[in-house]
Amino acid sequence: NHFFCYDYFTGFISMSFFEQFSTIFIRLIAIFLMLAAGIYARRKAYLDAESTRRLSVILTSLLYPSAIFFSLVSKFSLAGIFAQWVMPLGAFLIIVGGFFIGLLVSFLSRGEKPELRRAFHFQCAVNNYIFMPLPLVVIFWPDTGLANLALSTIGSEIGVWTLGIMALTGFSFKLESLKKLLSAPMMAIIISFGVISCKEFFPALTQTEGFWLESWQAFLSAAEMLGAATVPLAMIIAGSRMAVLKSDKIFTALQFWLLLLRMIIIPAVTVPLLIFLLPLQPETRFILVLIAIMPCSVSSVTL
Repeated sequence: NHFFCYDYFTGFISMSFFEQFSTIFIRLIAIFLMLAAGIYARRKAYLDAESTRRLSVILTSLLYPSAIFFSLVSKFSLAGIFAQWVMPLGAFLIIVGGFFIGLLVSFLSRGEKPELRRAFHFQCAVNNYIFMPLPLVVIFWPDTGLANLALSTIGSEIGVWTLGIMALTGFSFKLESLKKLLSAPMMAIIISFGVISCKEFFPALTQTEGFWLESWQAFLSAAEMLGAATVPLAMIIAGSRMAVLKSDKIFTALQFWLLLLRMIIIPAVTVPLLIFLLPLQPETRFILVLIAIMPCSVSSVTL
């Protein structure tokens, strides 16, 4: 509402627009500074390709799952989780929209190698649904934002390992791909569901005192502190990868079309559909729109 306030007596846009814009801009500076730290580390050879890859493994296998676990267990009940069913569905619909738009514009990659054409389709379908939106989500919704983003990844992961793999392999799909759904972040979500269920169905377990209670609190504290490193490390890794980009690989016709599709056209189609089809609250709308406007996923490199 602040973005579109209008004074019918004076005809001027409310100053709250500029306040909101300056707030977003200032908070984005923090993200760019963390990216700059990653670029600096790579340029100074503190990081190389192998150490960046290893940091990525630590991030996705340990730090991000810890953040998911702590955020869900400390902020949500079972009813609260099921009430947010729009998050995974909305994230999946974003990939569906990109997938079919990528099909419609497949002529743009005509004449390229088959591998490149399939990668182009994959990038239309799958964008960066975790680590790029993560810092903004945490900044604007510090209490429940990360947990809601984690819930949305259920739909995103299903989209990646079904439609994404179909795009990347030329519509060949094997059931073994579904095994990849049991990634560390997904396991953290499943374990969190189990812990929350135990807390609600067996409340006596959480009312004990002494050694077991202190051990549980120590475990949660460890998960919280490990999870707190997720955002800065994700940005440093992204900066390290950005530091070695080659301009001759960036400024191509296919990259231009991909930029136009992924950053403008696909969000312009998917965002109104999400708002029209799903009953979105301010926080869920913010997060899903943020996911929809994120740039291409780097996961295609690994895949």
